[in-house]
Amino acid sequence: MYNILPSFSARHVVAPLVIAATLLSASPVEAKRFKYSNDGFEAWARLALSSQVSALDTNMRARDSSNWNGDASLRLNLRWISDNALTYGLRVEYDSNTHTAEDLKRDEIYAYMVGSFGRLEVGEQDGPADRLAFHAPITALGQIRGDFSRYVGSQALLSAYDTSDAAKLIFLSAPMKGWRYGVSYAPEYTRNQDAVDPRDRTRQRNAMEFGVQYQQDIGEWVGGLSGGYVTGDSDASTQRADLDSWSVGGELRHGRFTFGTAYVWRGDSNLRTANYDQEEVNMGVSWRGRKWQGRKWRAALSAASVTSSGRDYDLLGVGMSMEVIRHLHWRADLVQYNETSLLNGKQRATVFITELELRI
Repeated sequence: MYNILPSFSARHVVAPLVIAATLLSASPVEAKRFKYSNDGFEAWARLALSSQVSALDTNMRARDSSNWNGDASLRLNLRWISDNALTYGLRVEYDSNTHTAEDLKRDEIYAYMVGSFGRLEVGEQDGPADRLAFHAPITALGQIRGDFSRYVGSQALLSAYDTSDAAKLIFLSAPMKGWRYGVSYAPEYTRNQDAVDPRDRTRQRNAMEFGVQYQQDIGEWVGGLSGGYVTGDSDASTQRADLDSWSVGGELRHGRFTFGTAYVWRGDSNLRTANYDQEEVNMGVSWRGRKWQGRKWRAALSAASVTSSGRDYDLLGVGMSMEVIRHLHWRADLVQYNETSLLNGKQRATVFITELELRI
């Protein structure tokens, strides 16, 4: 049974006055927005500065004992529309690498070309197994696949275990009669290459992602189905399994309401434990609210159940994001985490995170 409103232990709670002071530190600073366009060429840049505070109640060992984290990110986009209606562009996203929520990470750089055929990209960017997948909707700080994992626990997968933002070549088709598909190729997908023990490193070669998506009107609703598959060859020195993961998902939308769900099979992908057989079921709902006093807001509730041969864990998360004033955005998550493993028995955690972000 989930207990989403626990009593937080005093040693993990930030005092209200300290929270207020920290959030005020994210108030607008002197900076300028940059945007330029001329004769088919457009360039824009956006800087974001955020201040995040948290409260934690758990019987698990926390990875991060601090209650405050700051982050800075930069987005840059250059594009040119040619006379033959092709769009060429360069996208750069960089951050200070403090967020763990995948949707908030900003470490990508890629060139792209867009036309009636679809979209072609080359560089560091997420592949089609992730971008075309339907699953439990997320917002704010990522909820079940969010920043809570900076402190304790493991995130939900949501979709097939993929190559993240490894350098790759990506093709995404244009929508055609409700269908869209994509494929990508990454010569190498690596993580933690500075580890002394090669077994602690990730090195997958010739990794490919495949994704397909179908959407169709169903009366006043819009329904969708998706599928994704990821494959790769593990370097023998890491003693990890090859990539062999897939997912299927579905989505229903009506106006501002969205319901999403997915089944994910990770198996042993990129793991050292044979026959681990990790799988996940996730689902959730979200609501995009009408403008409240002229400001946009969104809320979501999501859950996931992850099972394997040695460890099971369940997650329940609620999140909300809102534009407070122009350029200033507020986000908050409350996540309940319950884990049962052969090594540690039953463990639990409840994490509350709130953040203000200045977008320029």
